[in-house]
Amino acid sequence: MRILKLAVFFISVATFAQTPLTEAETIKFKEIVSKRSDALESLSSDFLQTKYIKMMKGAAISNGRLYYQAPDILKWEYSHPYNYKILFKDSKLIIDDDGYKTVTDLKSNKLFEKLVTLISGSINGKLLEDKKNYDVSYFKTTNLISAVIVPKDASIREMFNQIVLLFDRNFVVITVRLIEASGDYTEIDFKNIRFNQPIHPKVFQN
Repeated sequence: MRILKLAVFFISVATFAQTPLTEAETIKFKEIVSKRSDALESLSSDFLQTKYIKMMKGAAISNGRLYYQAPDILKWEYSHPYNYKILFKDSKLIIDDDGYKTVTDLKSNKLFEKLVTLISGSINGKLLEDKKNYDVSYFKTTNLISAVIVPKDASIREMFNQIVLLFDRNFVVITVRLIEASGDYTEIDFKNIRFNQPIHPKVFQN
């Protein structure tokens, strides 16, 4: 519980220290992110995922590797504390739970389809362009720019009432924070990010 309280404290401090981007800064920021998104062909990264739950002492931590292939192939490969793979490909969600596989057709499940768009858009930055489904506010600290995204869709908002993307000074997403209405949240930190480097086709095999 102390860890959770400290985490909430630091988030509160960080939020307090933020100042909104000016209109000119917002336009410039969005232009740069849009150009990066358009040029992004592939991405791979290590990730650390931390789940903070009010009712739990401490936090649930897992890690692994992320792979993205434009325009819409995405794989989360968890290696600790369990072997678990999530693959979004060809309008399907394929889950491999330590050898046990399940397949969901995203075209027949609109909620899952929206979630895939949300997750992919968080990784490649295109979520900022989706004015139809999200409201976005921009803030800055000394070294970071944050995009605070609020879903308009009620079904998404039931799961996440706010998504926060943290960009470093090179305009690269380094953290995604998914905040639930309860106050619980999941934070995903990316490290060793590689852009437009070849990814072996085997990585995206079902």
